Amino acid sequence: MNKRAIASLVVTMALIFAYYQLWNRYAINIPKWDDHALKATVLNFDKTESVGGKLYELYRQHNEHRIALTRLVTVIDYKIFGHINYEHLMFFGNLALLLIWWLLTRFFKPLQGAVWYALPIATFWFSLAFWENAFWGMAAVQNIWVVAWAMLTFWKLSRADAYWWWALPTAFMGLFTSGNGLFVMPLALGILLLQKRWKISLIWLAFSAFCILLYFWDYQRPPTDLSATGSIKEFIRGYLLFCGSLTESLPFGNFPTQMPVWFGALTIFVSFSMLLYILRSYWKRNFELDSFDYFYVGGVLFALGTALIVVYSRAGLGAEIMLTSRYKLYSALLLSFNVAYLTRLAHPRFREVMTMTFVVGAAYLFACNQHYHLYDTIQLRKYNVTSCFNWRNDGITSSAIYRAPSLFLENIPIPKDSVFKGQACLVKNNSLELFQSEYRLYDLRDGGLYIVLSNAQHQYVFPTWQARKHSFRNIFNYKHYFIKGSKAIVPPPSSDIKPGTYKVRWLHFDRQGKLYFEDAKCSVATFQPAQQQNIKTNW
Repeated sequence: MNKRAIASLVVTMALIFAYYQLWNRYAINIPKWDDHALKATVLNFDKTESVGGKLYELYRQHNEHRIALTRLVTVIDYKIFGHINYEHLMFFGNLALLLIWWLLTRFFKPLQGAVWYALPIATFWFSLAFWENAFWGMAAVQNIWVVAWAMLTFWKLSRADAYWWWALPTAFMGLFTSGNGLFVMPLALGILLLQKRWKISLIWLAFSAFCILLYFWDYQRPPTDLSATGSIKEFIRGYLLFCGSLTESLPFGNFPTQMPVWFGALTIFVSFSMLLYILRSYWKRNFELDSFDYFYVGGVLFALGTALIVVYSRAGLGAEIMLTSRYKLYSALLLSFNVAYLTRLAHPRFREVMTMTFVVGAAYLFACNQHYHLYDTIQLRKYNVTSCFNWRNDGITSSAIYRAPSLFLENIPIPKDSVFKGQACLVKNNSLELFQSEYRLYDLRDGGLYIVLSNAQHQYVFPTWQARKHSFRNIFNYKHYFIKGSKAIVPPPSSDIKPGTYKVRWLHFDRQGKLYFEDAKCSVATFQPAQQQNIKTNW
């Protein structure tokens, strides 16, 4: 192994190590939204005595999905540790990134200096661009593993060897990890037909029919439909944004949407160009391709098909929703496949120049993603921490199923107020919005500025929001990572706060553990009773 290969290997391992270190720093054992439903899974699983009943608890619907893998991992975690630990779910989900990365590096295995050519791929996958998937238990398992199962299925079938049958359990797992695993069945059948493996195609067809029938057995339309189709213009813009969403962090043009639109258009153009090239090659080679062609076709069509369904069903909610971090996996998948296939396709004379271009571009994109999405990571952690503190102060305590972690807020002596004097805050639509224009946050984890509401019965803490400072010149500057000024938005009581009158304070807390309270410009806020929202679910 030459010096360049050794350096590339060291850099790749450093990227992976740094990613999991960052995950360890910001992950916290607190459920978010749908995560709470997994507590019911454990309860129902233990109450049911029959094997069929236990399987049904894993199999049953969650919205439009069958999330059997997520539920299975949750039950196993509970049986081993005696309670659900959402950090374990996050970690298990993030392990799938290693499998995805390893499968993509197979493109470069026949090339001399494969580690060097594969270097850009690692920067796409081991960054904070997928911050929601990284730090959300259910999302980590469901969203990352379905991609891993799909790629593993296409890889096993593309090799056209005697071990094709391994694709049966991986495709099955993909289908019962997330709904878009349905795409694996027809795409895998297409690969087998292109390979002219007629007997195996018939087996796969029967297997697919069984799996799809099982998936839709007792299937019901979710009671809450969050989809909204849009116009053709909205669909096209949304599709471009979805396919180029990994580049949201690039600080150029009409930030942050212009670069994803451009890269989305480029990615789609390259993807279809490569698919047409493969089709032409299939014709010219007497209807035969190599394993990498089949792998590329399966992986790219899976990403493009998922994008089609998501954009069609969500475009009416606003095209910018396509920049959601949970969807960026498919943008990274398209970009990775295109980089890998173009590198293999290039003549050795131009491959070095092309790879150097990819490495430089990928390095800058990685730096932008780390800088831009660290903000989202910090804010998600603060949201989770304060939400957990507020639940527990409202009497929702830990149970045998889930034990909430110790929070730094529990060591802060929050006053219990019974007398309220001072200027009343403007509470509009049962929501309070406060600003502190001179505050600048320096801590990049739990420290910073919070808003505290307190009376004799209840105390609540909410995080403030600082605007991130993101530009070409500021990409490596973490000393002044946030723009001066903070904003706090206190939600209506239907979600977090009990009706009543509260004293309003700012809470300053730094990473050395020093804290002090400061009166806000207005001192008293009154929240009226609000009708509780009854959100229908099928779980």
